Amino acid sequence: MKNYFTITLAVLGPILLAQFSTPNTGKTYTISELDALTEAISYNSETNTYTLNEDLTIAETDAFLVDSDFILAIAAKKIITVEGKLNIHAPKKVVFTSQNPGTSYFGGIRLAESSTTSIRNFTMLYGGGIRVLSKQFSMEDSEISYQEGGVSTSSAVSFFRGNPLVKNSKFVYNRTPVVSSGANETVGLTFEGNYLENNNIDNTNRPQINMGPSGPNQQIIIKDNQIIGGRTNTKVGGIAISTFFGSTSDALIENNVIRDNRYGLTLTGAGSKGIIRDNIISNNNSENLPDVGGSGISISIASLVPGNVIYILNNTLENNLWGITNIGNGASINLGDNVQAGNNVFSHNENRGVTYALYNNSPLDISAHGNCWIKDAQSTTKDVEGVIFHKKDKATLGEVDFSNHLCSTLGVNDLKDQKINFYPNPNKGQFTIDVEEVVAVEIYTMNGQLVFKTKTRVGKNIVTTGLTKGVYLLKVNQKTSKLLIN
Repeated sequence: MKNYFTITLAVLGPILLAQFSTPNTGKTYTISELDALTEAISYNSETNTYTLNEDLTIAETDAFLVDSDFILAIAAKKIITVEGKLNIHAPKKVVFTSQNPGTSYFGGIRLAESSTTSIRNFTMLYGGGIRVLSKQFSMEDSEISYQEGGVSTSSAVSFFRGNPLVKNSKFVYNRTPVVSSGANETVGLTFEGNYLENNNIDNTNRPQINMGPSGPNQQIIIKDNQIIGGRTNTKVGGIAISTFFGSTSDALIENNVIRDNRYGLTLTGAGSKGIIRDNIISNNNSENLPDVGGSGISISIASLVPGNVIYILNNTLENNLWGITNIGNGASINLGDNVQAGNNVFSHNENRGVTYALYNNSPLDISAHGNCWIKDAQSTTKDVEGVIFHKKDKATLGEVDFSNHLCSTLGVNDLKDQKINFYPNPNKGQFTIDVEEVVAVEIYTMNGQLVFKTKTRVGKNIVTTGLTKGVYLLKVNQKTSKLLIN
């Protein structure tokens, strides 16, 4: 009996030590307090690095507070589970990473349904992503990069409910998409001011932002982001919001730069409505197969829901295979009407030698007043008709009313090649312009009306315009660039 008991302990020992959970007594723990509590964590003062060698669970009534800067190196496949609170508010930066970056990944962070999470100044590298099962999640001023599919198999950060916030953060070289939610989940994500580049490097047929429905009485907001693809990732789109299984979705997609993806953005499903405005959508043609992708904006809705409209306003669409494609019996879109001009600008969206600014593959009519269909040209009605596919081309399709088509006489060129730098863009009506000589700065509406003028000094100049929200043209030394004020 004694020998049997000894053998049992030898077997159970590693199992009992395979994970550590806080005592669930309502206490808040810092990393140094967790280090004192378990041998699974150790500390190297010379490098300010803690190591975690086992799974770690923060129990439901406990909290993990990160209020100092350090590195936490986590063993391969090990997971941090939070059932209570996770507050990461590092003074400068705290880093969670693999013990062997680039050769192995830790398992990721799982935030249980009972958890609440607030993250700031956090960098997570070489992990298995963040799986957010709770309703209460916010992350700002952080970075989530080089993730593989661990606890969050569908994306670097996956959501299942609530109204999460992701703001002013960076996502690069993740093997999966950046953020996602399930097709049968409702998530009102706010995704604002983030930088994305070359994600979903596994090159699966998913976009960098891959959201399901928002659900009723809440909205998916994607604004002020840079969403840059990797040209070799030929299957990876920019943004997709899909609404199936009788659910609904309301989306605001605003002031984003979306370029070098397979396609720019797509809204799919009968319950879809929203606003797409003030975006710069260019060079989304990495797959270069027009039969299966390459739209700057694609709307695909099979059946009409009365009252659901997608407004597409003040966007620039350049060098995609298609400008805007509208597909299905319920694809009700508005590109400008008698109340509000569309002010979308189209340029060189072409495939097989033909330009397609708007392809209306739908029986529904489209109001598209006040758009610039051929940039840098004073287009005739016949010219515009040549870049729009609709009832005139196929009798079963809806007609596009492109009344009041207009283009500014100003060309839109990139100022950075002229040794002129202005930032930020988008902005709130104030920006900095850095010049090597005294220059005149002029701002025009998209219709060519001068609305602001000033002169600079040599060096950095802060320009306060006082202009209202909208899309403008900034002209310096006869060169112009789009200026977004939000």
